[in-house]
Amino acid sequence: MQEQISEIIYYAKGALRYKWHGIVVAWMVCLIGWLFVLAMPNKYTSEAKVHVETRTMLQPLLQGMTIQSDVRGLLRVMQLLMFTQSNLEEIIKLSDLGKTVQTEAERQGLIARLKKDIQINGGGDDIFSIKYEALDPDMAKNVVQAVLTVFSEQTHKSTISGADVAKKFIDEQIRDYETRLRNAEKARENFKRANYGLLPGEGGDQIAQVQSTASLLADAKMKLNETLSRRDVLLAQMNEIKESDADWSVTDLQQDQHLSEEDTTIDVLTTRKKELLVRYTEKHPEIVSINKTIALMKSRKLHAERVEPEANPLIKPSVMANPYIQTIKVALNESEAEVASSQSRVKELQQRVDKIGTELNSRLTVETELKNLNRDYDAIKSNYEKLLESREQAKMSEKVDNQAEALKFKIADAPNKPLKSSSPNRELLFSAIFLGGGVCGLGLALLLYFIRPTIMSTLQLRQLTGLPVLGSVSLKITGDKVEKYRKDRIRYSFAGVGLVVIYVGFMAIEMLGIKFFSLSKLLQSIT
Repeated sequence: MQEQISEIIYYAKGALRYKWHGIVVAWMVCLIGWLFVLAMPNKYTSEAKVHVETRTMLQPLLQGMTIQSDVRGLLRVMQLLMFTQSNLEEIIKLSDLGKTVQTEAERQGLIARLKKDIQINGGGDDIFSIKYEALDPDMAKNVVQAVLTVFSEQTHKSTISGADVAKKFIDEQIRDYETRLRNAEKARENFKRANYGLLPGEGGDQIAQVQSTASLLADAKMKLNETLSRRDVLLAQMNEIKESDADWSVTDLQQDQHLSEEDTTIDVLTTRKKELLVRYTEKHPEIVSINKTIALMKSRKLHAERVEPEANPLIKPSVMANPYIQTIKVALNESEAEVASSQSRVKELQQRVDKIGTELNSRLTVETELKNLNRDYDAIKSNYEKLLESREQAKMSEKVDNQAEALKFKIADAPNKPLKSSSPNRELLFSAIFLGGGVCGLGLALLLYFIRPTIMSTLQLRQLTGLPVLGSVSLKITGDKVEKYRKDRIRYSFAGVGLVVIYVGFMAIEMLGIKFFSLSKLLQSIT
């Protein structure tokens, strides 16, 4: 820390060697800066404060029944829309600024300056401030008054036109949704008519029907397999009899006792049919299947009677008359009948399962499409009802607005004619220039010291060289030198004090409002 302090002291002593240079620079900077600030023209700011009433006594009573305008949002929009070309031209017209321009270029420049200089601020507690700064206090007041007038008119027009546009938009949307709603209703009607019987709730539980029919089909297939196995066993027994060399014939066989295979099958099926009719009707699937089989057997019998049988049959009628063989033959015929009946039932159940599955797929497709139609219809209907409600609210809001305006402007603080300039802040600028001049002078002195450094003490010499210093030789000052140093100090003091006195003088002139020889106007005319 001691080294830093010593270093600062070295720099200060070195800068003092060039104090005249610093004083001259400080004087030049301060005088030029003060004269420039003094020559700056005075500007006057006029301000108006406006209270915007956004609430009425009817609003709490009609909460939820009318459309509440976003008044604060409207005011924010108006702040942005205030600086349009037409509004700025209206402000120029109302404030008589147009008299100061001659050409279109000057007019456009004036519009650009107005857009930059007019300030609309606030919004808290419905209080807005309008400010404008000009060289002429009367002009500043006129511009603020013009802005206030245009602001009020523009907001009122926007409220009215916004309500009309909203009402027109709602009416157009209602007409559009009416057409879409009718089309959606017609589409649903046509779809239901085209898919009658496949709609949800019609035709019972398809899943249960599929499961029940599939269960019946599985049972029928199992029964078919059993009858096929039984038939195969009986066929094997008959084949053994055909291939056997034993004498199975019966004597004195009567020709009228011979029964054909078809007759036996028909008798068996007829007996089975009678048993089923006790429990079921003629429409029962198994009875229908037996009827088809009986018709088939009768057809085969007629065909056999027309065609002469081959000579030397494999089994002679005398053999067929054997009771054992006759029993096997009857059992075989019964098995054939059961196989035919089971095959017919399996086929019918399979067709029914396929049909129900196809209907189920169609029903699911129809259900999905109907849901889509209902969803579109519900969405359109919901929006349509909301639009109708909004239109009724808009009508009531329009009636309410006729009784109480949404926006009421009250001038809280009228535009004033400023008596004192608002800018420039010469006191602050004078002080800043005074401080800046001192900094510039000190900076120049330090710069010169760095350019032409000088050893100021033995300690500094030892620190710079790193060598031991044995001692120092003092300079003997004569009487003439002492007198010269004393005069120099007086001149330095006068130079510094003089600069301070001039600074205080400028500050006093500005604070007291003294127009000394109209210096500012003179400087303005020169510049």
